[in-house]
Amino acid sequence: MKVILFHPRGRAWAPKGRDIHAVACVMAPIGIASIGAVVRNAGHEVVMMDGALDFYCSNQEWAQRIYKEKPDFVGFSATTLGFLDAYDVCSKVKQLESSIKTVFGGVHVSWGKNKIIEDYPLIDYVIDGEGEYAFRDLLATQGKTPVPSVYSQSFPTFSTQTSYLQCEMDDLPFPAYDLVAGFPKRYQMPLFGYPKHPGAVIISSRGCVYRCTYCDRSVFHKSFRFNSPEYTFEQMKWLSKDFGVRHINFYDDLFTLNRERVAKLCALITEQKINMSFNCIVRVGHIDNELLKMLKKAGCWMVHVGIESGDQKLLDIHKAGVTIEQIKNDVTRVAAAGLWVKGLFMIGIPGENEESMIRTRKFAMTLPLKDANITAFTPFPGAPISQTIHELGTLDNDWSKMDCENVVFVSHEAQSKEVIERNRNAFIKEFYERKYMRRIYRTMMVQSPHSYWRLIKHAGSFLRYARSM
Repeated sequence: MKVILFHPRGRAWAPKGRDIHAVACVMAPIGIASIGAVVRNAGHEVVMMDGALDFYCSNQEWAQRIYKEKPDFVGFSATTLGFLDAYDVCSKVKQLESSIKTVFGGVHVSWGKNKIIEDYPLIDYVIDGEGEYAFRDLLATQGKTPVPSVYSQSFPTFSTQTSYLQCEMDDLPFPAYDLVAGFPKRYQMPLFGYPKHPGAVIISSRGCVYRCTYCDRSVFHKSFRFNSPEYTFEQMKWLSKDFGVRHINFYDDLFTLNRERVAKLCALITEQKINMSFNCIVRVGHIDNELLKMLKKAGCWMVHVGIESGDQKLLDIHKAGVTIEQIKNDVTRVAAAGLWVKGLFMIGIPGENEESMIRTRKFAMTLPLKDANITAFTPFPGAPISQTIHELGTLDNDWSKMDCENVVFVSHEAQSKEVIERNRNAFIKEFYERKYMRRIYRTMMVQSPHSYWRLIKHAGSFLRYARSM
């Protein structure tokens, strides 16, 4: 059978040059690339299309492109932000040819399952959780019999498929990046978040053992599994040799949770002298000095640390087990090891008032951070906090706005959207306009020259964004 795998743009269409997201960070769709590799290995013809890469192509144009390929099945990836965009393309495809079967997977539909099937009738199948094996098995049965993890319009009782298919991590083929148009050079890492271009993403573990209130774990549920260091190292070598990739972003939620695995991976990289740098995300409490030395020696360039808030009361509620003192110690030790540190923060968390927002901002200025990601708290439907979110404040439940930049939730304590926006903008300006950061970005001219080239090339878009704050 012929299969189209489609990754939606995920945002409302905007005139060319008017949306900063089209140039600031565009990373290859690793989820559908992994599914594509498994489906292709099962003997099916696979075509991949990335709406985020051709950002200014309309949904009608995407539907026409899909229709012209004459597929039997079309698979759509679906984050909360991208779901309505994907469904719009799905609807237009069905208008052109109703016999094409449509399949949705990803975090949003893994949360919604039956509700999505019932409320969006042009979706034929929904995959709950990991998609590789479930999509392969759905194609094998052509949708005629129930498949674990698959919810369907075809069967009168939507809840008959209750078992959950987990993938054996090392048995998966490497993602089918050869099917991704323009990979890797047309894709961009976050500005000043890498020393060398081009880059790529690797997810070497799945799941998380913690349960922060704001984190949607609908796809991987309560599991935590990981690739062996040997598998991960071979994937890095493959990306380097076959695609010329020079930098890796590890998007694992808990990259350093299994210390032995990371230590072995660092040893393999160091011993075989692979010419790649990499970034990773770590949780406070899972970093030690010896491991930091190994990461640095192996080519680690930047470590992302989830800080979220500088208010201990809020951490106790939303990120249990993390203390302000631990954050200070771990961030300081990472920086002392010669690694760049990027702090991840949220503004507008339930229970946070303006005084708490200011406290978080002032706390951030005391840390040796070289970069920061300052997002608006967003209660995604599958996150634990969403079960009681209407008791905690006012929610604008428009999924297309849930990009962690739009303020969609206002807690009773914050009182207004304007308070959150004002404090987020103040945080961003104070953080980046300090003399300390000016010195950092002078250093970046040498350490991340490709970022400066992008900044100059798209200066108009970046200036419009800065003026809008």
